[in-house]
Amino acid sequence: MNLQKIKETVIAFAKKAWAYIKLARLELIILAALFIVDLVSKQIVASTMREGQVITLIPKFLNFRFVYNELAAFGSAFGLENLIGQTAIRVIFIIITFIALGIFCYFLYRNRGKSKMMRVSLAMIIAGALGNLVDRLFIGKVRDFVEIVFFGCDVPLLGESFAIFNVADAALVIGVILFLIYFIFLYKDTDKKEKDAVPDVEMYDSTQTAPEDRPAEPHAETDGFLEKQQPAPEDPADDASTAPAQPADNVPAAPTQPTGGAEEDA
Repeated sequence: MNLQKIKETVIAFAKKAWAYIKLARLELIILAALFIVDLVSKQIVASTMREGQVITLIPKFLNFRFVYNELAAFGSAFGLENLIGQTAIRVIFIIITFIALGIFCYFLYRNRGKSKMMRVSLAMIIAGALGNLVDRLFIGKVRDFVEIVFFGCDVPLLGESFAIFNVADAALVIGVILFLIYFIFLYKDTDKKEKDAVPDVEMYDSTQTAPEDRPAEPHAETDGFLEKQQPAPEDPADDASTAPAQPADNVPAAPTQPTGGAEEDA
């Protein structure tokens, strides 16, 4: 009996998962592609470059500089490494990443079939978080290699180059930017609109008459007033007495008596 229940549960879950995969192909493809590209690019760089080595791709703009990052994204831990140490920071970041992944995966599932921009942004955030999580779990630090140089200029607060990052960091930041743009400029409360569009319907039990079946009742101030102002129906007899007499068409007119001629004959 228990095996039968387990089998039914597994089948039901598989059906729901397959239905979700068919509905969420776009975000799942983006998530998987970014995750794979991140891990493959890290592995290629780690196997072909030594730590600290620099390969110039575009002079004074783009370099590959392979480094290990034990802090957060873009090599920053907001000064916490001086307070609690590297090991504690790693544990904290792993816990935070798992919590964030659970939250964003829930949002991604709840918003299936809705705005493409929101779904893509969530997929990019999840892919970036997963890519760096794998490095922290199995290596203990994150492999970074992309370096953007500001054409030899010293930019305030940034220096001569941007912080070294990887594909996961880029996906994470772009996903967060898209997510904020959607919620600030494009988000619409569809649930509220749907609720406002539905008319309020009073609850009634089965013994009461439905609102649409109830006879209309005259309003005390409007319908009654209109009834008083409405003229009474006219009586046909009154119409006949007040109507003007019409001349009969078939009655011959009486002959007129001569006046002047008769006196002359006399």
